[in-house]
Amino acid sequence: MRKIFYVLIIFLLSSCAVSIGNAKKFLPEVNKFISEKKVLVFEFGDLDYISENNKYGRVVYEIPEITQNIVQTGTVVGYVQRPANEDNPERWSQLPQFSAGQEDPTYVYFSFGEGVIRVSLQSETSIQNAADYFRDKKLKFIVTN
Repeated sequence: MRKIFYVLIIFLLSSCAVSIGNAKKFLPEVNKFISEKKVLVFEFGDLDYISENNKYGRVVYEIPEITQNIVQTGTVVGYVQRPANEDNPERWSQLPQFSAGQEDPTYVYFSFGEGVIRVSLQSETSIQNAADYFRDKKLKFIVTN
């Protein structure tokens, strides 16, 4: 019984030592990070490019606010507008989107690089129905450094 008691005491003391040792590790100051955020809104409009088989299309937006620094250390989050109707108020859905409810299921996603955002539509059958649906919608991008 004493052996078990001594083992428990040693275990407790060693775990305290580990906790004290961890407390001395350097932790960066999170309060020094200052985030800048820009909100950009665009009309989706017509596609800039559609493949011959209608399975891929894209629209490209030139965004000078996306600098090399943002590409390396920041982020961009995109949303598509869901206009108000009789049943629902206006709302925004985050990209990417998969429209499985349409006749031609289509995946809508975006990518970004220095100075550009590319919104792409891809389907196994045809992107045309999705392109028509998105044409009158707004896109909102939040750019954060």
